[in-house]
Amino acid sequence: MTASLTSCTKYTKYQYESHVFPLDDENELVISTFPSWFPKAESHIPFLYKHSKAPQSVYFQFFVRAVGTTAGSNPNIESIHVKNFSYEFPGQNPVVLIEDYSEGFWQQGRIEYDSANLKPVPCVDGWYVRVKYDLILNGLAFKGEDILHAQEVSKVHPLLFDSLR
Repeated sequence: MTASLTSCTKYTKYQYESHVFPLDDENELVISTFPSWFPKAESHIPFLYKHSKAPQSVYFQFFVRAVGTTAGSNPNIESIHVKNFSYEFPGQNPVVLIEDYSEGFWQQGRIEYDSANLKPVPCVDGWYVRVKYDLILNGLAFKGEDILHAQEVSKVHPLLFDSLR
């Protein structure tokens, strides 16, 4: 009983910080990342400790959402044309992720969105990447760019929680 209460699991992932670009009074663009694959067990002591680590690569997500929401369809989109969405590392050429796209949501690495099957983006703590977008939303043009910093994120919780999933 004591071991189950003191045992823990640690999950480590890598990500670029998310950024929210305000577009108009009703819409905003969220650019975020998520791990490119499932975590692997790095170390494991049965019933006491488990450490899982996601790969040091990510996929991007591009989401034009209604202000004040976090998920779901956006009722404020009458028309959208994403001319371009790209990222670039310092001193390297840009990598275009989206070009001539007509939806408000896109995920890299998902066949229903990413027909080009783009390679995962390396993500190492301390690195940064510049993202750029160019889109027309409801007849209005928007362009923007920002630098997103990579970060290592770890969470620790009781091993019992991990067993219940």
